[in-house]
Amino acid sequence: MLLAVFLSVAFLIAVIILVTRHMTGSIKNIVAAMKKAGAGDLAVRVRRDRKMPSEMETITDQFNRMMGQMNKLVEEVKMVSARQKDAEITALEAQINPHFLYNTLDTINWMAINADQYEISSAIGALARILRYGIDKSNSIVTLREEMEWLQQYIFLQQTRLKNTFSCQIIVPPELLDCLIHKLIFQPFVENAILHGFEGVQQHHILIIEIQEKPKGLLNITIHDNGKGIEAAKVEEIKQGILPDNKSKNHLGMKNAIDRLKMYYGEDAEFIIESQEGKGTTIVIRIPKTQGRE
Repeated sequence: MLLAVFLSVAFLIAVIILVTRHMTGSIKNIVAAMKKAGAGDLAVRVRRDRKMPSEMETITDQFNRMMGQMNKLVEEVKMVSARQKDAEITALEAQINPHFLYNTLDTINWMAINADQYEISSAIGALARILRYGIDKSNSIVTLREEMEWLQQYIFLQQTRLKNTFSCQIIVPPELLDCLIHKLIFQPFVENAILHGFEGVQQHHILIIEIQEKPKGLLNITIHDNGKGIEAAKVEEIKQGILPDNKSKNHLGMKNAIDRLKMYYGEDAEFIIESQEGKGTTIVIRIPKTQGRE
């Protein structure tokens, strides 16, 4: 009887020692990984051992998942910072005194009026408003009303430049005009449709820009043209986000615009493109609806 009790106690002690050893070893591994992470090694992971107690497996999985998310966030921050730095450098390189620019355009405008060149005067006025809106750094977030007013000036200027070879229809419900968006967020898509979509197309060009409210608090921005379309391989590259970073490429503006969407709205932004050669292109942008100024 005593022997049986002794053996049972000995077995129990052995089991406790074994479990404690595995538990202690697992804890040491996790602590070591935490120290490496604290020193800046975000690639560190704890190796999962089949002998681990279930609780330690859970802790290990959560730690590895957390480190993966942290590593991803750090890389995203690095990418955004690099792009912001590039943008700041580009802005400095292109810097010009805006007052000099506005005054010069105003002088040319009055010269056109004095010469009864009212079409030229209208074009210069539109250009001045476009530049003032783009250069103004006081507000990078604007209402849809402001963005649509700017877009109308931009399209007027393009129509003047291209001798009214295309018509444009802008459809925005009045109740959405006070929603807030990032300035010039979809201008590159409009520019791409005008400059590249209509190139070499003989029929009358039509550009339709429509903004709708969708369920789940989303704004649906559709840009459609009846231009020449984009070849299937290029459409797939755009969808996959693998357009080359080559400033001579026609679609660089589109790539930058897609990158901006991701930077501003993250996973809440959705970009859809459908195109058929000879028939045109449709781009849909979905972003969260943000109600703004009343």
